[in-house]
Amino acid sequence: MRMAAISEPHPFYERLFMHVSFAWVILLSTPSNLNVQSLSTPNGWARIVDLTFLINPEWLTTARVILLVALGFYITRIFLWLALPVILLVNVSINAAANSQGAIRHAAQIVSLVLLAQTAACYYEWWLRWKGVPAKETLEERQVSWSQQAIAATYFVAGLTKLIATDGAWVFQARYIGVQIFKTAYQTYYNDLNPDGLEGQLAIAQFVAAHGTVVALLCGLGLALELLAPLMLLGRRWGLLLGSTFVVFHFLIANLMQLSFIFHRLLVLIYIVSPIYWIGWASRTARSLFARRGEIPPPTSP
Repeated sequence: MRMAAISEPHPFYERLFMHVSFAWVILLSTPSNLNVQSLSTPNGWARIVDLTFLINPEWLTTARVILLVALGFYITRIFLWLALPVILLVNVSINAAANSQGAIRHAAQIVSLVLLAQTAACYYEWWLRWKGVPAKETLEERQVSWSQQAIAATYFVAGLTKLIATDGAWVFQARYIGVQIFKTAYQTYYNDLNPDGLEGQLAIAQFVAAHGTVVALLCGLGLALELLAPLMLLGRRWGLLLGSTFVVFHFLIANLMQLSFIFHRLLVLIYIVSPIYWIGWASRTARSLFARRGEIPPPTSP
């Protein structure tokens, strides 16, 4: 997984922010209850391993407790070689059980992918030590780098798939996306019979249906953004620019189609944009400016 990536070292406070934030995202993305009677349509990991025991609330609670303990180890960086595969196993297993009802939710898949990347980075470190090969970067930096690459790859592959699946005609077919908005609006309504927001969603669908060319243009811009995702790995400023654009893009999609992609937004903020770094940068810059005027002492290096 050696690619161009945001290579500037990450200070301790930034890495701590990433560890705590990602642990929180993992917890959010792992269902706390499964209101099902059986796994009627096994999906993913559930095709290989019988996960029906997770339907039992006691077993599910036990799995969540194990997850919490492992997340504690992850944050404190203790026994990572054990904590990461346990977190990955629990996260994938519970989500696989939730997706084994005939309808697949894709929202949490990016979380599992980043978990897989960090687990692979951990064991790659072990392999380097076993081979006696000096590492070119620390485990912490490798995990951040591989996580960033996994996120960028998720977007790039999504854009590439759109082109391959439609023989390059996706932008022109996107003008019919109003139909999908109609379906999503009524699906949301029939899930809980709550009419709040239904009228607004139908109005958006009608607008989209009436302005196909504008919609195709916007979708084309979204596709271009996905294909440009690898540029987020070129440096901090590229990450800030494209990462922030992705967050805004997801916000618009969430309001148009009720597809929040909340975990995509959070992971882009945590690993690509990294607001805690820019807050620190702004603070150091301000202190340096004031120091030149003799008002406060210059900042020390982090």
